[in-house]
Amino acid sequence: MRVFIAVFPPSEVQRTAERATQTLKGVRDAVSWVRADNLHYTMRFLGEQDDAAVERAKLAMTKAAAAQPRFGAALGGFGAFPTAKKARVLWVGMLQGAEPMRLLATALDHELHAQRFERADDAFEPHLTLGRVRTPSDWTARLIDAQMPEARFQVDRLWLVNSTLGAGGSRYEKLVEVPLA
Repeated sequence: MRVFIAVFPPSEVQRTAERATQTLKGVRDAVSWVRADNLHYTMRFLGEQDDAAVERAKLAMTKAAAAQPRFGAALGGFGAFPTAKKARVLWVGMLQGAEPMRLLATALDHELHAQRFERADDAFEPHLTLGRVRTPSDWTARLIDAQMPEARFQVDRLWLVNSTLGAGGSRYEKLVEVPLA
């Protein structure tokens, strides 16, 4: 299985983020936009794993979640990786809840490492990926001008997700749900 661990905002928050992307979209953009129901915070991508590794990931999730209290969050401004001038990935950040989300990611990384997974390559930065730009281009003006409506929600669980790549984009199957403390 090709798996990752994620936080999914409620569907109304996902729809709000998707509607906000309309202000970013242009007629000739070469962007693969993420469907609303696929919008999530990737806490850790684990890649191809066998059944035994999936069981170890579940244990790590359970331990990390038990040590982290639920917290409030709110969507924030738009951004791009690696930069707005050479955008490859368009995203929306967190106005509230970024620090507890980082603490959750750190706890998860620690527990995954204890279960024989490699440490995360990069520092965790909470963001919802909205789209992937096929040809890097300058999105600075559109990202500055775009408005993100207020969207608040509770971060209260982690999901282990199986991702299947396909012609119409990724298809996600939520395998395991683990509530936070």
